[in-house]
Amino acid sequence: MCGRYQNALDPAELALLYRVQREAWGRPAKLPNWNVAPRQSVPVVLREADGPRAVVTMRWGFPPLWVAKQGKEPFDAPPLVNAMAEEAAKKPTWSRALRERRCLVPTTGFYEWLTIGKDRFPLYFRPSIGRTLTLAGVWGAFDWGERKAWPCVAILTTRPNAEVAPVHDRMPVVLSPEAEDAWLDPASDPSAFLQSAPDGTLTPAEVSRALNSREAEGEGVMIADWVRGA
Repeated sequence: MCGRYQNALDPAELALLYRVQREAWGRPAKLPNWNVAPRQSVPVVLREADGPRAVVTMRWGFPPLWVAKQGKEPFDAPPLVNAMAEEAAKKPTWSRALRERRCLVPTTGFYEWLTIGKDRFPLYFRPSIGRTLTLAGVWGAFDWGERKAWPCVAILTTRPNAEVAPVHDRMPVVLSPEAEDAWLDPASDPSAFLQSAPDGTLTPAEVSRALNSREAEGEGVMIADWVRGA
């Protein structure tokens, strides 16, 4: 599961670090964003047909279209923010996107929670080296009612590495800088990238319990107000 992450880059940093050649911003995305949550507009990087990289804003989470059969509005239902890497190629929701519509999800780290009794304590997983963690994403464009071709993104998840395993049984698929262009190439085999990040890729740190709310904002969420083992 990857249900919350951080993108502390401003637009200029993002464009520079991800070698973006064209900015095709859609719905406004707040940057930097210390608490990225499902349904928010987020920047993703994709490669256009003629080669250059572009940054586009998308809604985080695919709409579960099947709830319409129950008389519900798909875009109001809990979004599908993650796709299990082991199953994505076989699932109708993800298979075409995995083949044809891959993207990079720029982050500066992601959050997971320790549960102790009835309390939840957030941990921030940052890159051990460098400024960014690039997550493997897939996207689709959805029509529903008055919404036309609304782009939505989901993040691939896989088994945890040594840093994440004590906290959660899933982690996002992290792409190395060398793998980014190949991931964006629909001619490449996606299964080659869908594994856990090498041990040592991430460094965990305690952060503020304010993150227990998806509404928390600002860099202050990085100030730890608890200590593991205390």
